[in-house]
Amino acid sequence: MTHQNLPTNPASGPVGVPGPDASPQGGSLLLDAAPDAPIAEQGSPAEATAARHGGRPARQGAAPGSSLSFGGVLRSERIKLLSLRSVKITLLLTLAMGIGLAGLMGFAGLEMVQAQGGADPSPTVLQMYLLTVSTFAAPFLAMVFGVLGVFSVTSEYSSGMILSTLAAAPRRGQVFVAKALVLSAIAAVVAFIIAAVGLLIAVIYFPASASQILTWEVLSGILGTVVYQVLIALLAFGIAALLRSTAGGISAIVGLIFVLPIGFQVLMITGWAWIETAMQYLPLPLGSSLSSGFSGETVPSYGIAALTMAIWTAVALVPAFFSFRRRDAK
Repeated sequence: MTHQNLPTNPASGPVGVPGPDASPQGGSLLLDAAPDAPIAEQGSPAEATAARHGGRPARQGAAPGSSLSFGGVLRSERIKLLSLRSVKITLLLTLAMGIGLAGLMGFAGLEMVQAQGGADPSPTVLQMYLLTVSTFAAPFLAMVFGVLGVFSVTSEYSSGMILSTLAAAPRRGQVFVAKALVLSAIAAVVAFIIAAVGLLIAVIYFPASASQILTWEVLSGILGTVVYQVLIALLAFGIAALLRSTAGGISAIVGLIFVLPIGFQVLMITGWAWIETAMQYLPLPLGSSLSSGFSGETVPSYGIAALTMAIWTAVALVPAFFSFRRRDAK
């Protein structure tokens, strides 16, 4: 009977006994061990893990094989957000409503210009006309941008995809920042398109107004409107990240934008002076100040309105960031 020589592993000792240089990943199946041979006592899981890493304790909390860069996380969040049907519908409705309201206001604003300035209106009247047409829809669209912010985070929790997201990108802070940046970029682009089309509609109705488009008053009003819509979307994003509920997030942002000012108006019958002052710093009046441009005639002023709106957003975003990092994703 001929015996075929079997290849031997230089890292192995006698049959069934691993040699000193045996690799923990390339071990062979031991078939010749005696059935009654004593089984070596295993150490603690930490010791076993340390042995597999060359005697050094393994890093805890790191995801093996995960090397997704921040750019990759950004691309992933952009693809996910723009692939959601609810987000697509929201964006289309936002564009349709914004452009439609600008068209209606362009016709009404033309009557205003002719009534105030006649055949040769002043630059101030033309600037007011341009801002009125291009930013008229901003208060109404604030709720729509808020809904966009809610959908951008709660859609993953409702579908359970947040678990896959965090498995692929375990750095939760990085994921949160990427979501916020993608949302900000989309909201800024949509808000700018609506404002730009509004300016175009205003010029079509009254061509003489084109001479005032590049003035600081008009440009600051457009910029303020875009910033306001982005901050509203981020405010809703932060609230939704805390609540993790689509219905709860939408209810909260609608209450903050539209219901709270009504409550303050009811309280004004008390005659308390602070009620009227506090009401000016709610999100909706702040949006009106920002869309009016840097004219210095609004209360609060343009700069104070931008700062206050940023504080509103930070109050929701900062707790949401730490909650997203520490809370269980389920």
